[in-house]
Amino acid sequence: MTLEVSLLGEENYKTRIKCWINYLTASSLSGALAGFLYTLLIFVVFSWLPYTLKMVFMIIIVGLYMMHDYKIINLKVPQRKWQIPATWVNGSSVRNMWVWGSILGAGIFTYLPYMTFYLLYIYVGLFKDPTFGMLFGLVYGFSRAVPTILFSINRTELKMEKIKSLYKKKNGFFKFANGISSMLFLIFLIVHFILSVQ
Repeated sequence: MTLEVSLLGEENYKTRIKCWINYLTASSLSGALAGFLYTLLIFVVFSWLPYTLKMVFMIIIVGLYMMHDYKIINLKVPQRKWQIPATWVNGSSVRNMWVWGSILGAGIFTYLPYMTFYLLYIYVGLFKDPTFGMLFGLVYGFSRAVPTILFSINRTELKMEKIKSLYKKKNGFFKFANGISSMLFLIFLIVHFILSVQ
């Protein structure tokens, strides 16, 4: 859980700022590298497919996962519930921040229950240059680190049970919001496809 990073327990404000900077940097760089590699792989493997086939595939998969978000159908989401072992973050504060940030910024190694993360990278890999994947990964890594830093500013240690309770209460809302994102993405794809074939 990202809120357990050791920067929450730091008493020295100078050390905490150093931890925040290192955590944010590691997460952002990891996201950028991972985003580039994800989209590069898709770009290389599927570059031979015609545009129409790629667009029909995207419309179908986004439509299916939008229905999944609204609980119309039940599909698998390729995510892991693996957590970073405590032994990996028992070193210095700065080292711990690089371990946490690098793993969480990449996106695919820990808990990530929303398909829009994967769909975005698939879209970029199919239709854009992998450098766009690097930019999206940078934004993702940065945005994944910021909430933890904001929570740590008020120096409140949150108990795991409280965190799980907060997440369970909001889980339906998050799914609904993710469904709206999927719906907007689907509308964008359909409009883009219609305009491209005219």
